Amino acid sequence: MQWYALVGVLAAAVLIIENYDILFRGNKNRQFPEIKIYRRFLCGIMAYYITDILWGVLDSLHLTTLLYIDTVVYYVAMAVGVLFWTQYVVTYLGEENLFGRFLENAGRFCFATVVTVTVINFFYPILFWFDENGTYHASPARHIQLIFQIILLLLTSIYTLRAIPHAEGSSKNRYRTIFLFGLAVALLLLIQLPYPFLPLYTIGYMLGSCLLHAFVISNEIDELIQRQSELAIAANEAKSSFLSNMSHEIRTPINSVLGMNEMVLRESDDQNILAYAESIKAAGNTLLGLVNDILDFSKIEAGKMEIIPVDYDLSSVLNDLVNMVQTRADEKGLLLKLNFNPNTPKQLHGDEIRFKQVVTNILTNAVKYTEKGSVTFAVNFQKIPGSDDKVILNVSVSDTGIGIKQEDMEKLFSKFDRIEEKRNRNIEGTGLGMNITSRLLEMMNSRLEVNSVYGEGSVFYFSLEQDVVAWENLGNYEESYRASISKRRKYTAKFYAPKAVVLMVDDNPMNLMVFKSLLKQTKIQIDTAESGDEGLALSYDKKYDIVFLDHMMPKKDGIETLHELRAREKDPNRDTPMICLTANAISGAREQYITAGFNDYLTKPIDSSKLEEMIMTYLPKDKIEEVDRWQLDEDAENTDGQEDSSEEQDIMDTLKPLKGQEWIDVDLGLKNSGAPEAYLPLLKVFYESLDSRANEIEGFYREENWNDYTIKVHALKSSARIIGAKDFGEDAQLLENAGKGGDIEYIRKNHEKFMSDYLSFKAPLAEVFASDEDADEKPEADAAQMEDAFERLRRAADEMDIELVEGILAELDAYRIPESEQELWNKLKEATSKFDYDTITELLEKDS
Repeated sequence: MQWYALVGVLAAAVLIIENYDILFRGNKNRQFPEIKIYRRFLCGIMAYYITDILWGVLDSLHLTTLLYIDTVVYYVAMAVGVLFWTQYVVTYLGEENLFGRFLENAGRFCFATVVTVTVINFFYPILFWFDENGTYHASPARHIQLIFQIILLLLTSIYTLRAIPHAEGSSKNRYRTIFLFGLAVALLLLIQLPYPFLPLYTIGYMLGSCLLHAFVISNEIDELIQRQSELAIAANEAKSSFLSNMSHEIRTPINSVLGMNEMVLRESDDQNILAYAESIKAAGNTLLGLVNDILDFSKIEAGKMEIIPVDYDLSSVLNDLVNMVQTRADEKGLLLKLNFNPNTPKQLHGDEIRFKQVVTNILTNAVKYTEKGSVTFAVNFQKIPGSDDKVILNVSVSDTGIGIKQEDMEKLFSKFDRIEEKRNRNIEGTGLGMNITSRLLEMMNSRLEVNSVYGEGSVFYFSLEQDVVAWENLGNYEESYRASISKRRKYTAKFYAPKAVVLMVDDNPMNLMVFKSLLKQTKIQIDTAESGDEGLALSYDKKYDIVFLDHMMPKKDGIETLHELRAREKDPNRDTPMICLTANAISGAREQYITAGFNDYLTKPIDSSKLEEMIMTYLPKDKIEEVDRWQLDEDAENTDGQEDSSEEQDIMDTLKPLKGQEWIDVDLGLKNSGAPEAYLPLLKVFYESLDSRANEIEGFYREENWNDYTIKVHALKSSARIIGAKDFGEDAQLLENAGKGGDIEYIRKNHEKFMSDYLSFKAPLAEVFASDEDADEKPEADAAQMEDAFERLRRAADEMDIELVEGILAELDAYRIPESEQELWNKLKEATSKFDYDTITELLEKDS
């Protein structure tokens, strides 16, 4: 009977090889009920194979007693296999019906009966027995038991056959395999009935399990894992969305607290109050930093963080970083050492913002965890062999701080995990800084490395490939930075073109102002139109050298305007170069606009340098008068430079109320507009059009006119980005995307907050332009007028009539508010912008 054992070994080996993961890594699939039951089925079959192997061995050794016990286990194992097979089939098909319940209960009954009979067989041989020579004999009950198992196997095939017509796609093939398995094993067991020593049942299970694994189980596991992966991704996206939304929601009240606290710092003379306010400011800024960390983390998790390379000046970046960390180091009495290779090229191309964020996190951590000694900030570089326009920047930050234990190294980059929590409990942080830093570097194809000796200090370093724009050495970085600022002041247009005429078509007045401002020094003649139809009318009357068309415009967008203009045979600009202006810098945009018929396109906010280069490309050469871009008469520099500096300082003083405001980046706005003197008019247009735009958008929202709603939000997005309201511009972009994609649910969910944020800009902007109005030309409102206005305002606020409130405020705009009422008046206007009727009422009742 050794051959019987060999068949069992072969079957067991095949089973283990094919189903290793299911048998020995069951925890990985424990969440899939059908796989769990199939694993039990396999265990039952494995037990049966083992009894086959032992039968051959024990029979050859004539160990009858052990052979008897093995035979008992053999019958029980067969019953176990059938039990779990019936359960697997019913669970896999997932049909809750009478047939399925009967099949499962029949399997349990079969198993219970076999166990009972084998126990009785110890006392009375109703199933099998061995004679004195150790020869096996089957009793009638053995045939009944096998026939019962055959019937159950056939019933599972019938049960599966009933489900096949209702199955779809790959499920139909899997059901057929399960049907054939039950049928084949039943038939082989039927043949084995008169030949108990033929291992047909074993062979049937071995071949059947191969078919099941190939056509059912492996595919099913892949699909289940894919489904699990999709659920995990969805859960991760939901988590990231929650973190992002919560971060935004938390930032709003934090900014309010910091804003009000700033007013306390400005207006209070009480030393105790000022001390409290400084503590609030420090704690508030720390909290804001934590929230921003969470927001960045959620963006990275959601895959919304992008690497955006730009040309940048390394000396300017280093200056910002040193200024930032120097203050913190001074507060702790630490020495800041700088080790910058003066030969490092300073005109580079890469993601300046993310580079600064990475180094800021590392420097901040170094200062945070260093109590005494120094922090060393080093920047070096190495050329890439075979490349003339790329270098590897080597950045390192070393400190004499507490260091990191070797066992804590893994925690360093874990999210929400902080090393030595007990020792560092007084140091603020989310535990996200290094995780964000590491992830950002990975996005830039780099890696953060750490060397640390516990108790002595740490060194954090990374290498980052950057493109070289110009091989100008860094030198003394402070002098280099001051020189770059000086050069920017002396910058003039790349060319003059006083004879050139261009047309700019955009429905946003701010965009038109920016366009004219950016080209002011070129002396180009510029005509503007605020709609496609107006642009078409101008095009008939005059020949232009270039026509610039905004893409997103109401009624007739840029592409429609282009097609209509090109189709007009008598239009003098039919062959004029057409440039598309768009705020959507998506992949493939250039191909999209070229296909539509444009000659080229520019993204908004418009980069002045790119705009000039594009104009030089398409203008007739005889109209371009090139100039030395850095040429500047020394006398003019000495005189005009002083005047420009004085004027610029006046403008910056005017913009002081916006300093520190979270919603606007004034520096970005200044960059987008081209010059400080151009920024202020743009900001004023944004301020003065705020109410009318809000009313338009609200009107389209109430009317559910989603097309015009989307266009107006698009225009507002463009204006916001120009003035430096970057985050608000991103919110507008999301609403615009929802409008284009028909996601009305997203609009309904986010519209109210979006408009609330928009209207909240009115109060801080009002502070900027309060001094713009020529107060001397307005008559001062007398006491009776003010008293009457306040009473009407109070009644309008009680009735929550915002139109009446705004109407009363508009009436008094024609008058100069008495100085004694100015503070109250400003508070009333601020409360009105927030629809805060209770505050209006409280202010007026308190005043009365």
